[in-house]
Amino acid sequence: MTAWIITKDKIASEEDRAANPLGGCNAFAAGLCGPGVASPSDIERLEKGEGIKFRLLDDDGEVYYYGRRLEESDCTTWYENHIGESELAPLDNFGRPNAGAVIQEEKNSDGKWEAIN
Repeated sequence: MTAWIITKDKIASEEDRAANPLGGCNAFAAGLCGPGVASPSDIERLEKGEGIKFRLLDDDGEVYYYGRRLEESDCTTWYENHIGESELAPLDNFGRPNAGAVIQEEKNSDGKWEAIN
């Protein structure tokens, strides 16, 4: 994995949404892709809808963001060699530093959200 996209921002204020109507920034993250080393082809795949669905939550279980991550991407090896577990890139690279999210969930085989960290 590694490359990710935020598809829904549940915590952006109305002011941030109005100031950034296209999203794609920390204040209104819908459409934001990462990490910074994600390739144009990875971003294109994500924008076309490819990837494993995830959501990022705080320690009280409040959902902050929804998104998708690629199982394998052009930057997976780099990320794992320099940062850590690539499947947690959305949380470690964006959710935790931007909003204090601490849980990353994905749907299990029964279709239920399950923490992966």
